[in-house]
Amino acid sequence: MADENTQVAPVAGAENNATQENKGFTYYFSDPDSANAEMHHVVITLPYELPELPWHWHIEKPDDSLKDPVWDLKVNGWVENSKDGQAAILQEATQKIEELDKKSAELDKKNAALDQANDKFDQAMKAMQQSQQVQTQQSLALTQGLQKVAEGQEQANKVMASMQQILVGMQADQAKTATPTSDTKPAENTNKQENGGN
Repeated sequence: MADENTQVAPVAGAENNATQENKGFTYYFSDPDSANAEMHHVVITLPYELPELPWHWHIEKPDDSLKDPVWDLKVNGWVENSKDGQAAILQEATQKIEELDKKSAELDKKNAALDQANDKFDQAMKAMQQSQQVQTQQSLALTQGLQKVAEGQEQANKVMASMQQILVGMQADQAKTATPTSDTKPAENTNKQENGGN
């Protein structure tokens, strides 16, 4: 059973909500837990307005379609006094639908944020892949360039080796032509002697 102080509420404008019969104010009492069925729904008319409603008192009139109306604290309204009453079931279903709608809206927001995060991640991945492709192309170009430089260096080394061989050969030829042989030297000496003897 609920605390008696939780139902006390000010009755501002009760004359607008309660019907005035015989210049009185009409209130509705409901004790759904009472074993006495007459206490489930009692109409009370007072000649004065209550500043605060006592426990189980209400200013809202129950719907005329309810056969045995009782006040339900869960739905904060009048329902049929039956666990399988349509009004209570409808009210509970409505509350659950509202809760599900709220949760669905929250999930939609989270999904939207997740979609944005996924889009950013996809963009980052594409940028990284493009960067890797550029780096791969640059590495390939650099490798090919270094290969050509190495080939050019090898060719230059071959040319240098050939030039050295040519120079060595030229020096050898010059050495052969510049060194006098034994046959030519005595001939020169003999000519001088002949000339000197005259």
